[in-house]
Amino acid sequence: MQLYLCEKPSQAKDIAKVLGCNERSDGAYTGNDMVVTWCFGHLLEQSNPEDYDSNLKQWSLETLPMIPPVWTMKVTPSAKKQFTVIKKLLKKAQEVVISTDADREGEVIAREILELVGFNGSIKRLWLSALDEASVRKALANIKPGADTEGLYYAGLGRSRADWLLGLNMTRLCTVLGRNLGYQQALSVGRVQSPTLRLVVERDRLIENFSPVPFFDVKASFLGTDSSKGFNAKWCVPDSVADEAGRCLQRPIAQGVATQCANQVATVTKFETKRQKIKHPLPFFLGSLQKAMSAKYGYSAQKVLDTAQSLYEKHKVTSYPRTDCGYMPVSQLSEAADVMKALGRVDALSTWCNGSDLALKSACWNDKKITAHHAMIPKAVTPNLSAMSEMERNVYLAITSRYIAQFYPVAEDDATVIHLSVGQHRFRTAGKVERAKGWRVVIGKESDTDNKESDDSSNQSLPLMVEGQQLKCTKAAFEEKKTKPPSRYTEGTLIDAMSNVAKLVDDPRLKAVLKETAGIGTEATRAGILETLKSRDYLIPKGKQLISSKAGRALIDALPDAVTNPAMTAIWEQALDKIASGDYQLDEFMVKQTRFITDLVNQFKSGQRSLNLPTIIKPTAPCPLCKKTMKFISTKKTKFWACENKTSCGLLLDDSRGSPVNTAPCRCKKGVLVRKKATTKGKYWWGCSAFKSGCKQRHFDEKGKPGKSMPAAAA
Repeated sequence: MQLYLCEKPSQAKDIAKVLGCNERSDGAYTGNDMVVTWCFGHLLEQSNPEDYDSNLKQWSLETLPMIPPVWTMKVTPSAKKQFTVIKKLLKKAQEVVISTDADREGEVIAREILELVGFNGSIKRLWLSALDEASVRKALANIKPGADTEGLYYAGLGRSRADWLLGLNMTRLCTVLGRNLGYQQALSVGRVQSPTLRLVVERDRLIENFSPVPFFDVKASFLGTDSSKGFNAKWCVPDSVADEAGRCLQRPIAQGVATQCANQVATVTKFETKRQKIKHPLPFFLGSLQKAMSAKYGYSAQKVLDTAQSLYEKHKVTSYPRTDCGYMPVSQLSEAADVMKALGRVDALSTWCNGSDLALKSACWNDKKITAHHAMIPKAVTPNLSAMSEMERNVYLAITSRYIAQFYPVAEDDATVIHLSVGQHRFRTAGKVERAKGWRVVIGKESDTDNKESDDSSNQSLPLMVEGQQLKCTKAAFEEKKTKPPSRYTEGTLIDAMSNVAKLVDDPRLKAVLKETAGIGTEATRAGILETLKSRDYLIPKGKQLISSKAGRALIDALPDAVTNPAMTAIWEQALDKIASGDYQLDEFMVKQTRFITDLVNQFKSGQRSLNLPTIIKPTAPCPLCKKTMKFISTKKTKFWACENKTSCGLLLDDSRGSPVNTAPCRCKKGVLVRKKATTKGKYWWGCSAFKSGCKQRHFDEKGKPGKSMPAAAA
């Protein structure tokens, strides 16, 4: 029997259909002496420290570093049923065709099961990036020997084991040292989360320590002698008076230029108009979707991922969301007519679909740029928009409009540049006029693939001119401006920074590696990393922005550069690539990782390094009832605030983003009124914390404050 081992049920269904395995059984498809089964991502996980040694359940410095003598895996609790199905099938199979995603993680998902079960039969590899019928048939005709991709498995094991060593050892080390200093919460460390936190900490400090520098522009207005349309232009600061950014920092010079140019004759030294073709923005991959939804709606990265997953699994109207690719296989062009027909039945999409031209082919259709998955696109299914939540509709329409836009012409603009001289002074202006909307009919100019104009450009419409033509400078005025700090990170821009972290690394060799590996983290894990940093209170959401907390900053200050620098990921990836290609052994890599973490832990234990946490203090707040101190308590399951005056007060309050939940005085004077969620979504009410002592005060909520009283039964 030949067994095809897939990564997920939808993948198995598509492959089984092409193979003719049409009989559905419990956890598999069968037919033609073949069986297609599936995982649910990783069915196995790394063993916990206490699985190796029960003494490691207790966190202490004495048990560090933790180095497993022999690495072991265990079945995740939720996957036991499907693992049992796969195990039974493997006992009957003579050959396994690994049919998981065509990447390192896909290889690990399959081979870690084969390793645990002890499969000794033949292994082959189905390597496919798209699940349309044509792509599956092509891949089935070119099945690889298993040895061709075995190196990816060892590289994946290296990444997983090194993450375990660094994350668990350093998290326990920092947490224990932090507790000795009076900080009771866990101090979480990780190969991806720590460099990500550092990005925010460094950006926040750059903003907070930023000193604005005044600089001066000169803006002039010009008018042709033939009464042609006027326009504005900006002074080109000469190198002799410009700083490194090309700005004039001297007020008298800018004032002098304005005075010397007003009401003077200007000469056109250069006039150039070019027709620009603005290419289509690519269909969304997960990171670009998260960035767009964060910018437009303020959605968190995790919510966007969850919503995209819901559209894929629950509503079944979009393709697989955890993709890092914005391109499509050419074979799927044949499905475009069915997709457009299905979408055209929806009023919100019909106009766009009717205006599309399926004969057009944008640059997104490119087999050479497909990775493990293609871009997110709508399926050939008529969606029920009314059955979706508001967020689901917004995300779905964004994905769909990007796809439809591929079947519109390119957008075209006339871009004009004019250079002028007024005496010895030079001015420049640029303008742009839209000549063909093209794909902008569908998605407007929101895309960051639109041509970005330089600082001195504008969208003003410029008149037709010729070189040597003379104009009048009707007005010239200098403007005082100030340099601005960079913007705070949002979840979208932080995801983008994680993807493009190579820009922040100076070493050209490591920079090149990070570009090849698409930064730190993966499309599927970045949102989870941000959620971890927020749940640990290292990052605090404020509107759309993410701000690093005192705890987050202190942790980054305390950790060695080797742990927080994104360059470490580049060094790891270099080694893992060599393992994948067979030029480096997994054992050699793990010996180096073990030595690194052992030396690092011992440096802290011996006092050579110290965990400097001066800015971390245990959060406190005044008790609204007795006015004494409330302390913040954090456990694995919950966070709350407790009054230190346990005997005569003992007030407990829920946590609300690092502070006690809002309260108001209660006339019983035995408790305080606390705002609570009602059973109706979006509604709240106020009740007394001393309800166990007999206080039955209940109040309606009015704009965040207790309003008109209501009967206790109404609560």
